Order: sequence, then structure tokens, then C-alpha cells
Amino acid sequence: AEKLKDAATLFFDRYEKATKAPAYDLVKWIEKGAHFDEFAADNLSADLEKLKRGESITDPLTKAEIPARKYMLFEMPLGREHKDTAGSIDLLIWIKIPPDVALARKLREVTAAFLRTGDKKNSPEFVAWMNTYLDNYLKIVREVLQIQKRKVSPHADISLDGQADLETMAQKATKEILKRLP
Repeated sequence: AEKLKDAATLFFDRYEKATKAPAYDLVKWIEKGAHFDEFAADNLSADLEKLKRGESITDPLTKAEIPARKYMLFEMPLGREHKDTAGSIDLLIWIKIPPDVALARKLREVTAAFLRTGDKKNSPEFVAWMNTYLDNYLKIVREVLQIQKRKVSPHADISLDGQADLETMAQKATKEILKRLP
């Protein structure tokens, strides 16, 4: 967004409810065929439409105003497979990353956040949470990521190497966006 200058960002995670549900709900979702349209994201489609019309919206999590800009970067793990929002995606960028690297980065993110708090008395709770997270990763999340890769990545307009550094990925994405959506 910074490189594009006239860009705002919107995140699917601020709207979705699936990750707040019990892990068993994801298991049932996989067993029923893993249809991405079943992921509820209240007001997301309406907010995307407002932004396309040039209207500002309010971030559902932070309550900050998101003004309409020339470019709207929409972080969406379901791509065009989520029919309710597919029409709002003009250019789909897939970031290829091995699952082990993604998991290591996530673990680094959550452990760094824990270490920043400096609250060592909560260490047993954190370790228990981490154990549950890893159990869920092995039982459910890993398979969800494989489904996502199988369903979403073939429809990407651009594919980036997720093992590259952030600056390199941002430069490549910006170049492609400006070329395809001047």
C-alpha cells in the first residue's frame, strides 16, 4: 500500500467468524466438501462495494475509517472461490510459501508477542495454548491450507515467492499492479 501511494488495505480476518468457532466446526466443513462460500463475513461484500463506489468504510475491528483510494489491497485467503466477494477482486496475487515456513513464521509471531508482554507468570498458559494450536494445526489447519492452495492458487493472476524478503515481494507486486491496473 505504501509503494502504491494511493492505496488502502482491507483484511478478511477482520470480518470472518470461522476462526472464532470451535475447531470441530472446521473438521465438519472439510467433511462437507470445504466450500469457501460457507465462510461468513458479515458486511464484507457491502463494504467492498462501498469502497468501489468511492465511499469510506469503518474497519470492524479497529473502528478506524478506511477511505476509498485508487487501489484497494484486500487480504483474502479464499480468493475468487468466495463468491460473495469474488466480483470485487480485479487482480489476485497468490503468495507461494511452504507450510513449514508459514508455521515457523506464525510461531515466531505469537512467541514474540508473548515475550514482549514480559509476563512470565503466564508461561504455563502460553505453553498450553501453543500445544493446542499445534494440535489443531496438525489435525485441521494443515489440511485447510492444502485445500486453499488447491482451490485458490490456480486462479491467481500473479504468483509471488513467499520466501523472498518483504521488500522484494512488495516491489514485484507493485510493479504488476501498476502494469495491469494503471
